[in-house]
Amino acid sequence: MERTSEGAVTRRVEGKIGHITLNRADRMNAFDLELANQFLETLESFRRSEEVRAVVLRGAGRVFSVGGDVREMSSDVEQGKDRAAYFQAPLAAFHQMVLAIREIPKPVLAVVQGAVAGVAFNVMLACDLRLAAAGTRFTQAFVKLGLSPDGGGTYFLPRQVGYARACELAMLPTQIDAATAQSWGLINWVVAPEVLEEEAAKIAGRLAAGPASALGRMKALMNQSGARSLADQLEAERLAQIDNAASPNFPEGLKAFLEKREPRFV
Repeated sequence: MERTSEGAVTRRVEGKIGHITLNRADRMNAFDLELANQFLETLESFRRSEEVRAVVLRGAGRVFSVGGDVREMSSDVEQGKDRAAYFQAPLAAFHQMVLAIREIPKPVLAVVQGAVAGVAFNVMLACDLRLAAAGTRFTQAFVKLGLSPDGGGTYFLPRQVGYARACELAMLPTQIDAATAQSWGLINWVVAPEVLEEEAAKIAGRLAAGPASALGRMKALMNQSGARSLADQLEAERLAQIDNAASPNFPEGLKAFLEKREPRFV
């Protein structure tokens, strides 16, 4: 079954996969409050849906997103508005996007192309898995506007690339290509642009076919590990396994393993 909707964000449910597309191609998918609110509404609907087992995030047109809407920021300044206006409600909504991605108990795959900049870079980092087209360029960009990173950049980058490279990306700022992003651990896969959607469908299909309850617990454990001691994390893993064992997916997984076939998870 497929359902679609249009707006600053396009949504589609196809099979067991929920698709979210940033749909401001005329502004290179720059983030504004409308886009953020529609994204949050869409992701919440996917969170509640028993049909949706995995989520794919992409950008319409030739780029994933250039980040914050610089034209909107410039307009506010030229009109004598509060210079921080763009960083009140809009940025708060962008940060809700990051939290919603991390908290949804379903895997989220980011599929990116062209350019990934600013807050869009960091929203991508909030996703669980990331697929990029060869030739994609990545930049934090904030310092060029006299700003510091937002969207979780100062949280995700040191954890994913280490302190020195995080500072290099944020402070200079260094623009990197997809191959470098992959070697630094920011991207899982890099493929030719012409097979990007084909590869995205394969990965999303594998996620959607997985044991939904176990994947949700896995994601929660990963998110919580940084704030726990090893002993506390081990206990959380034990409790998660007890819950996993109560799911019908566990006996199905055992049976499939012994029968040397792919499991049919529910």
